[in-house]
Amino acid sequence: MARPNFGFQKRQKEISKQEKKAAKAEKKRLRSEAPAGGGQAEEGEEEDDEDYDATDPSSPELRARLHRLCEEGWDLWERFDTGVRAHTFHPFVAADYPMVLEALIPLRSPGLRFLEWGSATGVITIMADLLGFEAWGIEIDRSLVEQARELAHRAGSGARFVQGSFLPTGFRWRAPGGDHRTGTIEEGESGYLKMGKPVEDFDVVFGYPWPGEEPLMLELMRVHGRRDAILVLHSPEGVRIYRGGRLAA
Repeated sequence: MARPNFGFQKRQKEISKQEKKAAKAEKKRLRSEAPAGGGQAEEGEEEDDEDYDATDPSSPELRARLHRLCEEGWDLWERFDTGVRAHTFHPFVAADYPMVLEALIPLRSPGLRFLEWGSATGVITIMADLLGFEAWGIEIDRSLVEQARELAHRAGSGARFVQGSFLPTGFRWRAPGGDHRTGTIEEGESGYLKMGKPVEDFDVVFGYPWPGEEPLMLELMRVHGRRDAILVLHSPEGVRIYRGGRLAA
């Protein structure tokens, strides 16, 4: 079954130059040019610098960084589609990055850990990192892991990626009909061993299942995830959020 490609939806218009950033730069310039001891900073100026939150999604600067990330992610996908998928099957298909972004924003909170199952070129894991999560991605394709690490470096992100399977050691999938096939989800050396963290250590987990793979991800989360953790699944119908195995409103 052909998988819808959300990555080629109409891209957002280029974000205009941010006035806030320009104003801040101008203030710094004026301070640097002021004579020594030539007056106090304007009231509230220092507080503004101290209160600045680089992970605030309402920040024009962060929105611009996220926009550039999505653009580069789509460019990587186009090259991958032409160079790899045009010649052989590969399960990686670009997500609708802006849609996933809007789903993650309400879930952000200081200190939360984020995990992406099948992180491919790393766009969504990096996105989570820029939003303030401690973000990890597991990907079984070594070449994609390398691309993700390079993209994180270019994006100034601390997102971390490991090569391996996101199926924990010992996990056995049995569909209601007894089918044990895992679809496009490959088994192999566990990525959790390389991270040194089990599924239950993560507060938010993201997956982009092919048709028929969603029940497996729900079962994996039920068996290995925390009861209060959130599972975010992307699908042709949009993004669905599960809490404790139940679909959230």
